[in-house]
Amino acid sequence: MRRFVPTAAVVLLLAAPLAAQSSTATELASGVVLVTMSDRGASDANVLLVINDSDVLVVDTGILPSSAELAIAELRKRTDKPVRYIVNTHWHSDHHYGNATWLRAYPNAEIIQHVNTRRDVIERDIPSLQRNLATAYPEVIAGVRKALESGVTAQGAPVTDAMRAGLHKQLDLYETFQREMGASRIVPATLTLTDSLVLQRGNRTIVIKYLGAGNTAGDLVIHLPAERIVATGDLVVHPIPFAFFSHLDAWPATLRRLMALDATTIVPGHGPVLRDWAYAEQLIGLIESTWRQVERAVASGAQDLDAVRRAVDLSTERQGFAADSAAIQRFDAVFTIPAVEAAYRTLQPTPAK
Repeated sequence: MRRFVPTAAVVLLLAAPLAAQSSTATELASGVVLVTMSDRGASDANVLLVINDSDVLVVDTGILPSSAELAIAELRKRTDKPVRYIVNTHWHSDHHYGNATWLRAYPNAEIIQHVNTRRDVIERDIPSLQRNLATAYPEVIAGVRKALESGVTAQGAPVTDAMRAGLHKQLDLYETFQREMGASRIVPATLTLTDSLVLQRGNRTIVIKYLGAGNTAGDLVIHLPAERIVATGDLVVHPIPFAFFSHLDAWPATLRRLMALDATTIVPGHGPVLRDWAYAEQLIGLIESTWRQVERAVASGAQDLDAVRRAVDLSTERQGFAADSAAIQRFDAVFTIPAVEAAYRTLQPTPAK
């Protein structure tokens, strides 16, 4: 079987159902609307609509065309003004795969990304999606169907009732992703920035800032100073953070710069709105502990990633994020495993030439 190259979005979707989807819209301030996807839990990114005097700015576009269509419908309930700008906070697919759908609805919109994000979309996300659509997804779909029909897993174990439910969920996931992304395309930025961009749209000021690496090398935050609102992308994800392909060495300092912004309404990349920076402080402690433990393991001579994983113990820190067995399993899947690997990849010695 060929190697499966999952996007971060696919990893997240494995933990959420793909039932008939719906959206929920919440007005955070005059003309500022948060759209969430009600049936995909934490896997689909928050979408922020900023409706200005004569146009609209959209922050992140959803994981699939169907997600984007729901957010577009929410916007059209409120205004017929055109979308002028789409900002992708980073390169993870659940924040930009909806770009093409938004552009079909608003073909004159410009897509704004950090220069590092545009690079990663082109060099990492597009090739991995193409490989997965061509080979990995069809192989997974065939394998799951075979297990459901035969009652035996690929490893020869019997399929229990609990496993069967999970397999149906997995099949729904991959069939949906294959169908929707097979008919869509990834669209990178038409405008890039390296530091900051201030947009004056009528009476509204919108500040798009790069505060440093963290969850990715190109995380952007969108600050509305008059409304004291900030959209953080996946620099902050609540209640359980994501660490796919992250930069743990830089992330805490970036979060501290984020916390210096004057904001009382904090829109995370995923999860409910926050009203203060207490969770971000907690997140800094978690990231710093993870980095220190990996750094200590590498310095003590851990020979490979498996040895480093055995040396890292986040059970104390995890208590503040995960209260039950299901949440603990999710915490380890979306934070512990990718965070330890990301830190190890940063710290491991360069092989001698």
